Amino acid sequence: MSDSSQEPLLQQLLKLHAFDQEISFLERELKRDQDGLLTAVEGVAGLKAELERIDSELLRLRADARTAEHNVDSKRDHLDRLRSKVNQVKTEKQYGAATLEFDLVKQEIRKLEDQVLEKLQVVEDLEGRRKALQDEFDVADAEVAPMGEEVEKRRANLEHELAIKRDRRDNIAIRLDEGVLALYDRIRSGRQEVALAPLTGEGVCGNCFTSVTIQQEMQIKGLAVIVCCEGCGVILYPGEMKGAP
Repeated sequence: MSDSSQEPLLQQLLKLHAFDQEISFLERELKRDQDGLLTAVEGVAGLKAELERIDSELLRLRADARTAEHNVDSKRDHLDRLRSKVNQVKTEKQYGAATLEFDLVKQEIRKLEDQVLEKLQVVEDLEGRRKALQDEFDVADAEVAPMGEEVEKRRANLEHELAIKRDRRDNIAIRLDEGVLALYDRIRSGRQEVALAPLTGEGVCGNCFTSVTIQQEMQIKGLAVIVCCEGCGVILYPGEMKGAP
């Protein structure tokens, strides 16, 4: 790729590279903002869904507790009737049978009362969890709206800045040799944005530190041809080149 205008070509590539890196940074900022907002929105939605789940669970648990309390009341009514029955028996055998039934019902009542207490404790614990979750939801929900407004402002500013830099980038790219531009784009897409690197004073690539041959070093410093690093594939330029970052 010999060319008497090799120096301005590399300088243009450096400018193009700088704009591409700035554009990539702005694009990452845009994505970071959008991802952050999405995470916040999804977090609020998740808290709301959990609150709804807890409300549904509380309805069921409260109903279970009321049913258990009703069962206790029914057993107590039964116990009262048995107490009257015990007082009315006439024979020892009847008294023994009535007393046994009375004791069994008392045991059942104690078990049912324990179950009621357990259910009420579960309800109380879940109500505490719901209150804490409601507080968390209120804070997160209150933060989402202003966060969205701030992200929207930043998005507008970033997109405006991106449009300017992309336009300037295109003005440089359109003046470049198509083959050189294609090489640059291919390297950059394969190297995750890095397409150019300086040749250090030690004669190694500034990106991956692979050594170049003496002939390649002379070619790079002489700007006679475009030389790519054999280690990472980037286009090498003299580190002291005017206009280099």
